[in-house]
Amino acid sequence: FWYCTKYPGDIEQYIYQPTDFIMSIINAYERKKLIKEKQKSNLKLNRNVENVLANKKIVGVSSTVKKMREEISKYANSNAPILITGSSGTGKELVAYNIHYNSPRKYENFVPINCGGIPDQLIESELFGYEKGAFTGAEKSKPGLFEMAHHGTIFLDEISELPLSAQVKLLRVLQDGEVEKIGRTEKIKVNVRVISATNRNLEDEIREKKFREDLFYRLNVVPIHVPPLRERKEDIHYLIDYFLNEFSIDMGKEMPAINEEAIKLLVDYEWPGNVRELKNLIQRLLFYDEKIVTPQLIQTALGKRASLSENYFANDGLSFKSPDGPQPLKHMEKIFREKYFKYIRLQSESDADAAKKLGLAPPNYYRMCKELKLK
Repeated sequence: FWYCTKYPGDIEQYIYQPTDFIMSIINAYERKKLIKEKQKSNLKLNRNVENVLANKKIVGVSSTVKKMREEISKYANSNAPILITGSSGTGKELVAYNIHYNSPRKYENFVPINCGGIPDQLIESELFGYEKGAFTGAEKSKPGLFEMAHHGTIFLDEISELPLSAQVKLLRVLQDGEVEKIGRTEKIKVNVRVISATNRNLEDEIREKKFREDLFYRLNVVPIHVPPLRERKEDIHYLIDYFLNEFSIDMGKEMPAINEEAIKLLVDYEWPGNVRELKNLIQRLLFYDEKIVTPQLIQTALGKRASLSENYFANDGLSFKSPDGPQPLKHMEKIFREKYFKYIRLQSESDADAAKKLGLAPPNYYRMCKELKLK
């Protein structure tokens, strides 16, 4: 912080005054305290970022998820606009969080906004803000979301819902880095990284004159596609374990076991609601307080008994063809019984109900289930 040079011969004339020397010591001590406080603050910020990333973890081992993680790691360090596409419930916002908190902007604000959740007449004032007296009822100035995201990231979810008037202003922000605030003549400079997402095909929207083509090219500098859950079935088992563990801890309940039939049922299901639907289903299953999750319990939770059974057995028909040639009758009977038993059990409320539908006495039903290794 400071040092004293070699004393000259006429020391009486050149030496620092005692008060100056003491002040240098005090200033050095204060500087040391500030550095330590900054180090502590940085440590806390790093821990906060780590906590956010732990809570926003992208779970999966499939090649598509691995590729997506690589893309996030690669694109996070740039400032280029990113367009995330994918069906509803696939986790587009999760991808946006991971991009921001792996980027150099991770200590700045991450501002998410659902463009479809704000009325058209309010979207501009929300995004860009307004000055006091700009219109009737504007009693004080309001900073827009772009101002709040200065030096950070803004996430525009469902960007296709943005009205055309707001699209023009957004294009200017992307081009010039300036915000036109309602009621203000001077533009405001902003440094914001823009990430947008949509579950629609924006090229179709452009053809229908619902989305500006020039804005699309500005937003789509770096595209990331999030695949639907049915295209990454190998991740379903990991997602089930992750959500079961997460919700069991949150709800203070013992984590239930899931039998193989139930796992197969969940893997074969089409998941129209994607990861969001799976997450909600797992949470719902825990409310039943069952120690073992069975296919019947999953059907009850889904509330789609007939369609689920059809999906489950859609590709499970009997075939007489075999690479080893014709099979013995007993072997084919066993295959038929096993598949038909599974089908009936999925359509039944209980084992007693299944036995009744099969026209079997309960003892015979249990015996045959054991022979077929269904128990």
